[in-house]
Amino acid sequence: MTDSVAPEYARFIADERRAKRLEAVARPMPEGEVFKAVSLKGEQASQFLRVAARRASGLFRPSRHTEVVWVQGDSELAVSLNGLDVVLAEGLIRVHIPVRCDQTGNATVEVVFAVGSAKEPSGLYASTFRRPIGPAIVVDTWGEALVAFAWQGVLGMVSGIAGAVGKDARGNVMVPAELNADKGVLQIVPMARHRFAGSSGLKATS
Repeated sequence: MTDSVAPEYARFIADERRAKRLEAVARPMPEGEVFKAVSLKGEQASQFLRVAARRASGLFRPSRHTEVVWVQGDSELAVSLNGLDVVLAEGLIRVHIPVRCDQTGNATVEVVFAVGSAKEPSGLYASTFRRPIGPAIVVDTWGEALVAFAWQGVLGMVSGIAGAVGKDARGNVMVPAELNADKGVLQIVPMARHRFAGSSGLKATS
């Protein structure tokens, strides 16, 4: 994780505080202490996922790039950054990735992450299938890369939101401790990181 918080996340948190939906961090938080959950609506989650995907693709500044092209041997796949979309259900995050190649034309690949919910929180845990849903010719070659890309986007988004909330007693931005999805709502619980805190892993199931 990085301590560089995207301005889109910082503006969102500032707007939430102005609207009295989120309080300010009144004091530096000691390690392991959690803060009030931050809620995103589905469209907000989609917008912030696009921010995270652009940063993951090395596009840290505004540009005209709307897609990236992956190359593997003789195969190429165009992946849309502006078209990324998130659909939220209880305990599920569905990431829709628009792609394009000569064999399929425009298509969409869906990566489904099982996460916690308000009824059954599970920390920063996510599980997915190794093979996403989409055209076989795309998934056969690019399936694992698309799952990794989707997870990097989700984790970048929740890390960015948590980091924008504030800093801990040592001056480090906060990290996500819990991620819950319900119909139309994503909740992120920020936490003051432990001294040796690492990032969450992703468990793939067959």
